[in-house]
Amino acid sequence: MKAFSLVEPSPAKNLLPVWERLLEEGWEVTVYGHGRGVEVLKWEGIETEQLGKPRRRQGLLGYVGFSVDLIRTVRALASERASVVLSSGNTGDARKSLIASRMLGIPAVHLEMDVYNPVEAVRWATRVLVPFSEKWAEVLERRVGVETKVVPGAPLAQYLADRHLSGRIPGPAPEEYEGRVLVCLGGDITEEGARRLLSDLEDHDPVVVPFRVSPPEGFECVREFVDLPGVMMLADTVVFAGGFGVTIEACVVAKKAVKVSEVHPKHLSHWIAEESGVPVMYLSESSGAEDAVQMARKPRGEWLIRRGRSAVAEIVEEILEVG
Repeated sequence: MKAFSLVEPSPAKNLLPVWERLLEEGWEVTVYGHGRGVEVLKWEGIETEQLGKPRRRQGLLGYVGFSVDLIRTVRALASERASVVLSSGNTGDARKSLIASRMLGIPAVHLEMDVYNPVEAVRWATRVLVPFSEKWAEVLERRVGVETKVVPGAPLAQYLADRHLSGRIPGPAPEEYEGRVLVCLGGDITEEGARRLLSDLEDHDPVVVPFRVSPPEGFECVREFVDLPGVMMLADTVVFAGGFGVTIEACVVAKKAVKVSEVHPKHLSHWIAEESGVPVMYLSESSGAEDAVQMARKPRGEWLIRRGRSAVAEIVEEILEVG
């Protein structure tokens, strides 16, 4: 039996414990990626082939590029003769994988990460698995019109426990970030919100991870592609505005953390943070982001690890059933 995945960085880490379990079961696992997703997998000793490019904010050229990448994905999937396609998250790679699996009639298992903004192609998956709760599964069903099944948690938490909490940092985590305030920008904050947040945090001399959002000039940014959970472990405080993946990473490994929200008032990642004892600060014109460091608390992420391990077992059962 053979599994096929096309992944970006966060889905790669979320699926890796599942791939490892499948390998133990005697399966072959073929992984494709592009850009940073390939780098993450190389840290793990997984050789991947480059397939496609990021297509965000490219307008018409992005649609043309996506079509080219989709053709390449169909060809790769057909040549691999896979038994099942595994996808995760709301990335373009998940969309390409699911469309290609539909075109070729190959079963697909999709593990959702961002319930609030799913790729529309999840409706073509054979199984759609939603972590944590029936409530969030119902949200996805309403948004996409697809049947779902709940699994206990996210494999990403097991990945973090097996690597980072066991002293095995897969990628680079420069010591220069030790004791710093680490600000992870992301999909739940605007350029203007990031400007206000960083302006109020300026006295803390923050170091910025500018994912999806560019910080204003004058702030130190992480200069290279690093192992983000490894850097979180070095930092004194993690202030983050990202979604599902970054939230689980911070809740499992950070010393202290606070989640900042501006764009999405309701989000699965907010619930994960609050259940882990991490405050969610809703950014507004009147809020002083200086309070973000004061609000930060030590996460209680043990429950995420327990649920992540249980989820891996259930996900593999689903794959074995459809494959």
